[in-house]
Amino acid sequence: MAAQYLSKPRTRHRLANPRDSQLRLVLVGKTGAGKSATANSFLKEKVFLSSFSAVSITKHCNKGSSTWKGREVFIVDSPGLFDMKVSDPETRKEITRCMVPTSPGLHALLLVIPLVRYMPEDQKATEKILTMFGERAKEHMIALFKDDLAGMDFHDYLKHAATTIQELIREFRDRYCVVNNKATGAEQENQREQLLALAQDVVNKCKGRYYTNSQYQKTKEEIQEQTQALQENYREELERAKAQIKQEFKEEIRKLKDELEQQKRKAEMERRLAEMEAHRVSRQQTARDDVLSQNKILEIIFILLEAASFVFSLFKD
Repeated sequence: MAAQYLSKPRTRHRLANPRDSQLRLVLVGKTGAGKSATANSFLKEKVFLSSFSAVSITKHCNKGSSTWKGREVFIVDSPGLFDMKVSDPETRKEITRCMVPTSPGLHALLLVIPLVRYMPEDQKATEKILTMFGERAKEHMIALFKDDLAGMDFHDYLKHAATTIQELIREFRDRYCVVNNKATGAEQENQREQLLALAQDVVNKCKGRYYTNSQYQKTKEEIQEQTQALQENYREELERAKAQIKQEFKEEIRKLKDELEQQKRKAEMERRLAEMEAHRVSRQQTARDDVLSQNKILEIIFILLEAASFVFSLFKD
C-alpha cells in the first residue's frame, strides 16, 4: 500500500509543526551518481565527502543546511542504499538514519541521475528507489540530471536519450533540473535557485503537505516521547539545583548580622535562580535537537520499525 494523505482528524500532512519552516530534501540515487557533490553545490560549501568512484564514499546518511529566502534548507545525503549489492538490514538501518532528521516528513525527494553511461544497473537502481518509496512519493520527486554532456545542450541530448530517461521526465511531470557540480559564481547560484524554486513548487502543489507515512508517524511519536522525557529530566534537575541554591543561601544569610549584607545575598540568590530558569527554558527549547544528537534514538527507532516493517514497506503504508 502506498503512503496515504489523510484528512482531519487523522491528517498526516499539515503545517502545525515548527519544523515546517524548513524545506527538507533527501538526495537518493545509485553510488557514483554524484549525490554528495550535488549536495555540496546546493549548500555552497563542502559538507559531504565527494569523489567519483564506483564505491560509495558516503557510508551513512549525512545532513547539512543552508538558508534560502529566509527559510532553512535541510538536505540529507543518502549513501548508496539503492545499489543491488547493499544488504536489506544495512538498508533498513540507513533509512532509519534518514527518517530521524527529516521527521515528521520530507518535502522533496531528489533523484540524482548521471546522463552519460546510463546503464542497465542505473535503471535497476532507479526502479528500486521508485518501488521503495511508492507511487504517492512521485508527487514529491524531482529528477536531478548530472551534467556530464561535455557542452552538449540537454534538449539536444534528450532527443536521442534512452526511452527510460524520457519516461522519467514524463512520470515526474517535467520536474527536473540539469546540474553542473563544477559550476561556480552566478551559474552555481542560478541552478541552486532553479532547484529550490522547483522544490518549493512541489510544496505549493501539494498544498504545503510533506511526504510521510505510518513509519514516519511512529518515528515522530517516539521523538516526541523522548523529547518530553528529556524536558522532564531538565525540569527535575533544575528544581533540585534551585532547592540546593536556596538552602545554601539561606544558611549563609542566617549567619549574617548586617541587614544590608543580607539584602545583597538575597539579591544574588534571586539573580542565580533567574539565570538557572533562563537556562532551563533554553534547554527545553533545544530538547528535540538534544534527542536527535543521541545515537540511542536511532537504535530505538530502528528496533521500533524493524518490528513492524520489511525493507520495501519502510516508506509505504
